[in-house]
Amino acid sequence: MFCHTCGTQLAQPLSYCNHCGADLSTLKTQDLADKTETAIDTLQWVIIGTTITLLGMALGALVLIKNGAINERLGTAFVILTFISLVVAEGVLVWRFFQLSRSAKETRTVPQLSDVIAGQSDPLITRALQEHLEPVSSVTEETTRTLEPFYGKGERR
Repeated sequence: MFCHTCGTQLAQPLSYCNHCGADLSTLKTQDLADKTETAIDTLQWVIIGTTITLLGMALGALVLIKNGAINERLGTAFVILTFISLVVAEGVLVWRFFQLSRSAKETRTVPQLSDVIAGQSDPLITRALQEHLEPVSSVTEETTRTLEPFYGKGERR
C-alpha cells in the first residue's frame, strides 16, 4: 500500500500516513470504485444476456406460429408479453447502469499520486509535492517508556 500524497510505501493499511500524515481513508474509496467498476461490467453482461434471451423467446414463438405448432392467438399474446417484459427489464437494468455509472464518476474524483505526477491535478498540490519534505517520525519512534521488571513471590530483586 502506498500513500497517495507522498508516495511512501506503508507496511500495513493505516488511516493516516506515517510519513506525511495524509488521510488514507480515501484509498478505501478506490476499493469502492473498483467494486463499482466490477458491478458495471457485470450489469452490462446481464443487460446483454436478458436481451438475447427475451428476443430469442419471441423469435422462437414466431417460428412456432409460422410452422403451426401453436395457436396464432396464443403465440401473438406470448410475443407481446415477451416484448413488454423486455422493455420493462431493460428499462430497470439501464436505469441501474446509469446509477452505478454516476456513483463511479463521483468516487473517481479523489486525486491519485499518478495523476499528480503526470501533472493532471491542481498546480498547488503538484508544487507542494515537489517541495522537499522532511521526514516525520512515527509516534512509536518518539515513545521512550522503560518497563520496570515485575517480580513474583520468591523471586529476587
